[in-house]
Amino acid sequence: MTEPATNESDALVRTSGEQRVPERLYEQLLDSTSNLVLVDSPFPTEILAHLRLMAQRRGHSIYHWSADVGLASLREHGITVAGSKRLAEALRFVLQSGHFGIYVFPADRNEFTPQTLALLRQIARGKDGGDKRVLLLGTALDLPSPVQRLAFQILHRHGPSLRLRLRDGRWIRE
Repeated sequence: MTEPATNESDALVRTSGEQRVPERLYEQLLDSTSNLVLVDSPFPTEILAHLRLMAQRRGHSIYHWSADVGLASLREHGITVAGSKRLAEALRFVLQSGHFGIYVFPADRNEFTPQTLALLRQIARGKDGGDKRVLLLGTALDLPSPVQRLAFQILHRHGPSLRLRLRDGRWIRE
């Protein structure tokens, strides 16, 4: 279920029960208004597994970055991008790549140096190659406001909504 969020560049999605990944999350990533997408979710591991499944089913180029491996394909196990172990190098690769791709980076505050923040701003402002998406995935994302203003944010919350709605003469939670 998608609800309006606080900003026009935000989307609030809600899951409950056993469902850990919001419906249409992948489509929201593709349809986002910015090349930089922030996903604030309590279940980053499950979302990464969902993106792996999307890469394998649809054949799209989706990569995940880690400090140990660098950029690695989620579609084909063992395929990595050479020279991408440092975050700044991986972001430069994304900027220079002319191909479609979704690049997933963990939202670890320790990795965001002034250099990487400048690269993220450059990616967010990019007009050409609009089919590239850089996805920062984590919980309680805390980025400087210049980067957040340029990004499309997806806020994922789990559990019943706090909003009440009148249905059939009774107040229920949405």
